[in-house]
Amino acid sequence: MWNKINQLRRLFRVSIWKTLFFNFYMLPFSQAIKLPVVLTRNVQFYNLSGKVILNSNKIKPYMVRFGFFGEDTMHWKSEKTLLKIEGTLILEDKIQFANGIIIRVEKGAVLTIENNISISNCTKIICYKNILIKKNSRIAWECQIIDTSFHYIRNRIDKTYGSLNAPIIIGANNWIGNRVTIMKGSETPDFCIVASGSLVNKKLDVPNYSLVAGTPVRLIKEDVYRVLGKEEKDLLKLNK
Repeated sequence: MWNKINQLRRLFRVSIWKTLFFNFYMLPFSQAIKLPVVLTRNVQFYNLSGKVILNSNKIKPYMVRFGFFGEDTMHWKSEKTLLKIEGTLILEDKIQFANGIIIRVEKGAVLTIENNISISNCTKIICYKNILIKKNSRIAWECQIIDTSFHYIRNRIDKTYGSLNAPIIIGANNWIGNRVTIMKGSETPDFCIVASGSLVNKKLDVPNYSLVAGTPVRLIKEDVYRVLGKEEKDLLKLNK
């Protein structure tokens, strides 16, 4: 019964005009007519002067969703989702954003989100250069993914400046725990678990199937991965 009630709730939170506006303003007509992106009433457009590219062989309805999961940890009206797209946002298929998301893609920057990605409540993605989130990854609530330091830092002895921006790559099949911060120049391997509250601030020299944790992170365990899909469903049935 409760599953049906929650499905109805999700249906009633859809903003028809925001969904129509985003699709027909940001996408070619041949794609927009299929309504591939659906948005709730709590989404706010700050700036949509950039472009959105759907990188999928088959464009279909609702392949990208804003605000339709995570309601069991935060009421969908509690926080606004803010979209500022002045650069390029590249999206594949089966992407879902929860509520209170902030996405900033600055002018000249490229944010790429591959296939089968879930990003939970109150996560901030701020892209000044290049951020790539590879397929099948899960990003928990209140994370920060920021590829810039926002301000230059200067060495007062030799007068040199540090870099302002540097790309971020989040590997495929990653599980990024809640309240993780991923900063400029970071790269995680495939099948990586980043424990809650950790800081990633460099390219990680760890193998695939690693668990990392800490501030900054260090290797905790090897040969582990998050269970997803059919394997997860089978385990849940087995342990009922």
